[in-house]
Amino acid sequence: MTRLLISLRRFALYRGLLELYGRSPLLRLILVAIIPVLWIGATNITPLFQMVEISFYDRYPVPQGEPIEWTGRHYATFFERPLYITAFLRSFIFASLATIVTLIVVFPVAYYISKAAPKNMRTRLLLLVVAPFWVSEIIRSFAWIVMLANRGAVNSFFSLIGMPGTPFDLLYNNVSLTIGVVYLTSLYMLLPLYAALEKIDDNLLEAAANLGAPAWQRFFRVVLPLSREGIVAGCTLVFLLVIGLYAMPQLLGGPSNTLFASTIGQIFSKAGDSWPLGSAFSIILTGSALAYVGLFVALFQRKRRGRAA
Repeated sequence: MTRLLISLRRFALYRGLLELYGRSPLLRLILVAIIPVLWIGATNITPLFQMVEISFYDRYPVPQGEPIEWTGRHYATFFERPLYITAFLRSFIFASLATIVTLIVVFPVAYYISKAAPKNMRTRLLLLVVAPFWVSEIIRSFAWIVMLANRGAVNSFFSLIGMPGTPFDLLYNNVSLTIGVVYLTSLYMLLPLYAALEKIDDNLLEAAANLGAPAWQRFFRVVLPLSREGIVAGCTLVFLLVIGLYAMPQLLGGPSNTLFASTIGQIFSKAGDSWPLGSAFSIILTGSALAYVGLFVALFQRKRRGRAA
């Protein structure tokens, strides 16, 4: 490798590029960002634009030799069927509530690992939390089905301690779906929270304690404000993940809590010309979710600027 670099330095073009790279911050930025930008464009933006195009087709695939007919009726179908609107609103309400529950459940875990646990144990604890996520979503969903069944571990424990009314109906309802979703998305909340909490200087907490601030006041006046960036990042990741979940709602949810992503999946799986309708619904869900998250982030930044002023 060293010999190759020495050989390249003999060429005037290579030396000129090195000099330009050293003098031009813009060129450095382009060279560093070009591969990630191309990757995002090829794997995310291009398929999305193709889906937008298909959503305006009258039918897809277009038979060979026939002209493409453009229409917006697939978007109008969403507003004409109350069933679709109900599933859409249910998805946003459920995703918002699941995000809040995940934050409440995961925040103490992230705080313990980042602040309370011994420093030499933090990496091990993180690996212990991450390890279950090496298993696929399907296997973890079936594991929860086994645990929440009438003769599963949860109901068996309730029966063992003499809880009246056992076995409880814990499967194929909002209970099982919420538990499964919180478990599935906990890692995406944990890592941003851990990164934000770890950066908080312990001296700030000690100073607050020395000044007489109780634990709850230290949490709300020091920990919570300084971890807001992690909270926003974690909530954004979890919400966008939940709003597009397909497999786990199909396995753990019941017919009364069908989410919009499952509805889209059912449309795509129908025989016949269903791709334009499924594409239109996908664009509606994607655009609405991004707008919802964008509004959340904008409100957070506005409050932060207001406090800073």
